Amino acid sequence: MIQGMYTSAYGMIPRVNQQNAIADNLANVSTSGHKKSSIFLRQLITSRNALDHALGNERSEVPEDVRVDYSQGTFNQTARPLDLAINGQGFFRVRDAAGQVFYTRDGRFMTDTAGMLMNREGMYVLDDRSRTIQVQGNEIMIHGNGTVAVDGEVVGAIGLVDFTPADYQNLREVGSGMFEKPADINESSPSADTSMLQGYVEDSNTDPVREMVDMIEVFRMFELGQKAIQTQDETLQRLVSEVGVVRG
Repeated sequence: MIQGMYTSAYGMIPRVNQQNAIADNLANVSTSGHKKSSIFLRQLITSRNALDHALGNERSEVPEDVRVDYSQGTFNQTARPLDLAINGQGFFRVRDAAGQVFYTRDGRFMTDTAGMLMNREGMYVLDDRSRTIQVQGNEIMIHGNGTVAVDGEVVGAIGLVDFTPADYQNLREVGSGMFEKPADINESSPSADTSMLQGYVEDSNTDPVREMVDMIEVFRMFELGQKAIQTQDETLQRLVSEVGVVRG
């Protein structure tokens, strides 16, 4: 009986993690370049589990890991010359004041007082040689290959990088649509089909309707776990108060 209560509680923990992931997706539904996360559950099919099943000791699902969906979101036209969207795989690289490099699909760029290209978090956008880019002038043109021309003069090229499919799931999300990579992962060049679109931004790939449906479903599963614990607790109380009574 007590083991059953533990099993029910154990099964509720992944539901909390799922709700947290869904809440994060909904909170970033308007964040350009945001990639939605999901928590997948698994069951280990082993001889130990088969024995537990035969004895009536069911094991619940446990979270495997958080999987990020890197599929491309829809494009939103803004007509701003410093707004960029990546059509295809790959990331922009931005660098903070401490020299840390991050990777993002959020191309809502701007300039500081010196004309240096930066993102909304104040990090500098890097070119194809890991240098900052200055875009002071009247007419700014950014071509599909990343070449930046100001008043007809080329001033640099925005660099894009990519990773192998296996390394994608090793990237760590740090918020605001940005990721960082472990030291043992190397950057690679994006596909030749990848290009940049000036005057567009990529919306989050989160489907808010789907997320709301998932939230309701996960909440109901959590409630079932609560009811299972409550039922077992009531049965245990009756067992102690009624069955355990010594009758003369």
